[in-house]
Amino acid sequence: MSLGDLGISTINGGAIGVKNAIINGNFCINQRAVSGTVTLAAGVYGHDRWKAGASGCTYTFATTNNVTTLTISAGSLIQVIEGLNLYSGTYTLSWTGTAQGKIGAGSYAGSGVTGAAVGGTNLNIEFNTGTVSLVQFEPGSVATPFERRLYGDELLLCQRYFQVLKSSMTVAINSTDIIGCIALSPQMRASPTLGKTSGSFNFGDGIAFGATSSSTPSLRAADSESRQIAVSFQLSGFSGFTSRNNYLQEAASGSPALFTLSAEL
Repeated sequence: MSLGDLGISTINGGAIGVKNAIINGNFCINQRAVSGTVTLAAGVYGHDRWKAGASGCTYTFATTNNVTTLTISAGSLIQVIEGLNLYSGTYTLSWTGTAQGKIGAGSYAGSGVTGAAVGGTNLNIEFNTGTVSLVQFEPGSVATPFERRLYGDELLLCQRYFQVLKSSMTVAINSTDIIGCIALSPQMRASPTLGKTSGSFNFGDGIAFGATSSSTPSLRAADSESRQIAVSFQLSGFSGFTSRNNYLQEAASGSPALFTLSAEL
């Protein structure tokens, strides 16, 4: 069996770069931990890099032998391909399933849709109701086997747009407020919007945890060099902090909230 048979781009039998401009085309990355019947309002993300269309989106999903298939029952699902990953020319959109797809403002059709991309310009890929898996958008007018990436590589590509993290060290500025910094790895596409997962933030001094808050964090600023490699934050609503003391995130038990950082398109 050759590398090409495995969906890996080759020249003279050797593996080369990335042909698929779609990120998470196998829907294997799910940092937001959506489950069951996923119901999204317009523009809200479910699986990494995939968001609901103008009428929202409802879908379920199942994974068999490491292939995840989405079943879209209402609305549509969109991935915005960042223009930095596109060059001008003809591209082919292919997938497995009964859903129809379209490129930009084109028309819906079955797998094997062709269309034009403009280098440096963001482009929408959209699917309507039906099943969809193994999505690929590649240069040229011929669909080739789906390009499989290692899970870790796919995760890194997704983290350019969205990450779920906890802070390292934080410092209390009074008895109720703390400030801290989160290092971003990899570097994100743009200065991210800071949010939180469900639950309360838990911080302690490493010996006696217990100070908690369910407040939403507010983003103070990106790092001073604007490289999207770190963000600082301030959290309020706690009690019992000692000013200028250091505190660690996450209590010894329970399910504390984590930070979400989004630079989605």
